[in-house]
Amino acid sequence: MTLERGRIKIVVWDSIGNTLLGVRPWASWEPAIQEVLRAEDPAAQEHAPPLAEILDAWDIDLVWFNSADEPYVHFGQLYADYGDALRFSRDLDEIAAEVADADFVVLHKECLPAEAIREASRLRLIQHLGQDARGVPLAAARARGVPVAATPLVNYITVAEQVWAYILNWSKRLPALRQHMRDRAYAEHWTRFPGTRYLGDMTLGLLGMGEIARPIARVAQAFGMRVVYRDTVRFPELEEQYGMTFVAWDDLFRDSDVVSVQLALNPQTENIIAAREFGLMQPHALFVNTARGGLVDQAALTEALRTGQIGAVALDVFAEEPPAPDDPLLVMHDDADERITLTPHNAWQSPWTWVRDSQELWLNVARAMRGEPIQHLI
Repeated sequence: MTLERGRIKIVVWDSIGNTLLGVRPWASWEPAIQEVLRAEDPAAQEHAPPLAEILDAWDIDLVWFNSADEPYVHFGQLYADYGDALRFSRDLDEIAAEVADADFVVLHKECLPAEAIREASRLRLIQHLGQDARGVPLAAARARGVPVAATPLVNYITVAEQVWAYILNWSKRLPALRQHMRDRAYAEHWTRFPGTRYLGDMTLGLLGMGEIARPIARVAQAFGMRVVYRDTVRFPELEEQYGMTFVAWDDLFRDSDVVSVQLALNPQTENIIAAREFGLMQPHALFVNTARGGLVDQAALTEALRTGQIGAVALDVFAEEPPAPDDPLLVMHDDADERITLTPHNAWQSPWTWVRDSQELWLNVARAMRGEPIQHLI
C-alpha cells in the first residue's frame, strides 16, 4: 500500500554516518571522488541520486541522532532540505520519544530499546544498514507486526573478499610460485611445486561473527573447511547455516590452521591478542587481521613470526597507521618473505562500495513508501 503524500517522519540513528555517505548531493562530493566514480561509470551522477531526489515524492520530517565528536561536514548539507533536524544525543528517552510517532526508523550499529517500538503506533519499517542487525529488537518488532530489513554493507563484503585473497595466496604459495616462474626453475619439475595446501583438510577460526565474518564462513563452507568461531554471543542459526562450531577462546587459536580477526576495537579488546595467543597457534598457521591494528600486540606478533611460532601473517591494519618506514614487519615484507603479506588498510575499498551501501538502504525505504515489496527482510 502506497503511503499517502502527507508528512512522513523518518528517524535515523547512526553515529558513524554510513547511512548517508552515498546520498549526498553530487555537488558536495570532492572532485577527486567524482572523478573516480565517473572513471568506473560515466553515468555516475545519474546512478547516485541524492536523498532529496530519492524521497522527492513525500513531505519528509527527517530526524538524525548522532553522537560523533566530529560529525562529517556534509551531513549538515544533507539535512538542509529538511530543516534543522540534526541532533547530537544518545539519550534513550529522547530517541524513544522521537520513534514514538515515526513512520520509519533507520539504524546503523546502534541498539534500539524494545520499549521504543512498543510505543511506536505508526511505525511501518525498521531499516538497518548491515545484515548484522543484533541491535534491532526483533521479537518486539515481530510482536507489533513491524517488518525489519537489513541491507548488506558492500564494503564489508569487499573485506571478506580480501581475507580470502590472503588465505588463497598463502595456501597456494603464490608469491613463491611467481618467483619459481620468474627464475625459470620449473624445467625439471613441471606441474609440481612443494608446500601447497588443500583447504578441505583445514580449520578456519573466526574471531567475531559479524557481517564480515559471515561471507568468509560461507566461502569456507564451499571449500569444505571446518569452521569454528568465537564471539560474545552464540548464533545457533548461523552455526546450522554454515556448519560452524562455537568454541572456547584458547581452542580457536590452538586448533585453527587459519585465524581471521573481525572483532571491534574498544577498551576491552585492545591488545586482546598477544604473545599468549600466538603461543597457542600451530607453527604452520596463518594469522589474518583486517579489523583494527589495536586488537593485536604487534611486537608479540612480529616476534612470533620471526621465531617460527606461527607460520604466516596477512595484515591490512597496524598498531600505528601508517606504519613507520622501519617497522619490523615492513622490513620483513621488503625482504620478499613469502610468510608475510601487508596491505594499506584498503580492504574495504572499491569506488562504489559506500555509495551502494546507503543508496540501497534509502531505495528500500522508498520501496516501502510506494507499497512495493521490501527487500532484504529478516
